[in-house]
Amino acid sequence: MKRTRAFTCAAAVLVAGLLAGASGCSSTPEDTGAKPKPTGSPTAAQTGAEQVSVPEERACKGGTYTWFNMQEQSVLNGVTDVQRVTGKPTKLTEPMRRLRTDQGSLTSDGPTLDSQAVLFALSVHLGFAEKGGDPQDGSGMGEPGAYAPIDEGGGEVSGHAARLVNYSAVTKVDVDFRYTCKGGEHREPTVGHVSTWSKTTAGVLNCEEPLPKDAAAAHEAKRLSCGR
Repeated sequence: MKRTRAFTCAAAVLVAGLLAGASGCSSTPEDTGAKPKPTGSPTAAQTGAEQVSVPEERACKGGTYTWFNMQEQSVLNGVTDVQRVTGKPTKLTEPMRRLRTDQGSLTSDGPTLDSQAVLFALSVHLGFAEKGGDPQDGSGMGEPGAYAPIDEGGGEVSGHAARLVNYSAVTKVDVDFRYTCKGGEHREPTVGHVSTWSKTTAGVLNCEEPLPKDAAAAHEAKRLSCGR
């Protein structure tokens, strides 16, 4: 009898096109063994496991830096137009124009290093900082994300008539490095690259006077401004 009744009800549903009376032809048994829905993040609901972030591995303390592929170059990063002066004391008022947008950067692969510690170690290597100092006190090097500064020029001159140009230069430093732990620690080294600057300089040149051969930034400033 159960089979006949089920067949008759199904036929009625097909003929009636799922009319209101069809809802009474079936029932859903209570599922006492149903599993509760997972709680937490949407990812956990889909995978059934909560995602856990892995903390970054920090580099060991007291390791050794090895610097290589070092490049240092003095580049012109600011210049003024020519200002004509007489023999009387004259203030230089032509505004400095920025020529470059160099930014400090530090990239690395391997256990994470503190950027200030890396720059301080580089400063020690270049002879600008004392070994054993506190890296948090600053390295004198350009920080990651900072723009190389320009000297605004200005000042006062006197003596004789001349055509003068103020200029600003920065010594760019690009270098690769490798940081390794002491011999007893078998840990992955950190390798990376630093782009920064070690010092900035500024000067005033006379368009009618020769320049030293090694003054590359001054020669560039003279070429850009004195011929205008």
